Amino acid sequence: MKILIFATTGSRVHEIREDHLQKLREVNSNIEVIAIPAGDEIQISQHLPEAEVIGGNPHALPVSFAQAKKLKWIQLLSAGVDKVLTPEVKQSDILLTNVSGVHVIPIAEHVLGFLLLYTRKFKETLANQREGIWRRRDDVTELRGKTVCIAGLGRIGTEIARVLDCLGVRMIGVDVPGKEKPSFLESMYTTQEWNKALSQADFVVLSLPYTLTTHHLFGKEKFAMMKPSSVFVNIGRGAVVNEPELIEALEHHTIAGAALDVTEQEPLSPESPLWTMPNVVITPHQSGHSEKMMDRAFDMFAENLRAYLNGQKMNTLVDKERGY
Repeated sequence: MKILIFATTGSRVHEIREDHLQKLREVNSNIEVIAIPAGDEIQISQHLPEAEVIGGNPHALPVSFAQAKKLKWIQLLSAGVDKVLTPEVKQSDILLTNVSGVHVIPIAEHVLGFLLLYTRKFKETLANQREGIWRRRDDVTELRGKTVCIAGLGRIGTEIARVLDCLGVRMIGVDVPGKEKPSFLESMYTTQEWNKALSQADFVVLSLPYTLTTHHLFGKEKFAMMKPSSVFVNIGRGAVVNEPELIEALEHHTIAGAALDVTEQEPLSPESPLWTMPNVVITPHQSGHSEKMMDRAFDMFAENLRAYLNGQKMNTLVDKERGY
């Protein structure tokens, strides 16, 4: 069986090393694992027609899999699947898996950093430092006792809630009906109860996948449900938010601020007013980055490979209809 890995170059976070490939070879001695640089058309034409399994980050994979006549399984080395879930893949029998959960630790820490920026007024204090101004702020506050609403209690949302609960934060969540409430959440609301949840929150953390159902899910209506003192945090997907309506909510002080690791257009346009808003913090879609990311991703890949070879269901199998 041939496994083809599309490797990106120039990124420490996404670097695929020989020891990563060896994890797959150790699953079964009959497996041939080949890594090729993304965009190498000669090697793609040579190896893709014989590949039963391909893996890589979405941006590194071929636009079309028409040449992959023997392809049965795509293993993404990312959590998001929307870039690969094309009609071609969705309507095929090709299995699709991701590495959902691989980013939980760095993203949870990133969210914690966002929240501390607002409670401890680090953004304003650092601005004073650049100007050489020694000015104590009387509006710093504590994270302990604040109410944080997590929208989307998947692996990432659940880990964010667990970490914040350890700091004495009051945790509530929103997810689809039937989702089991983690023990460290005080309350769990369904997606028919947004107002009950959002109206309580000092921070709303969006941790939802992008699907047709979640497109522009957060807009004027939901921002109006939030407290004027609340801060909106998005580490999920940019297109889940109606960005012009977010900008409007910030300009009109419907909400107090926003911390964004993702935006609807990436890179964010230099003309976007979000760049210069004093109540906005932006990071360039790096909340999941860590030098340990590929180590964890290939551990998941190897675990899925064992299940695949044994005819068992893989742990991170994507429901192609639901989009996650």
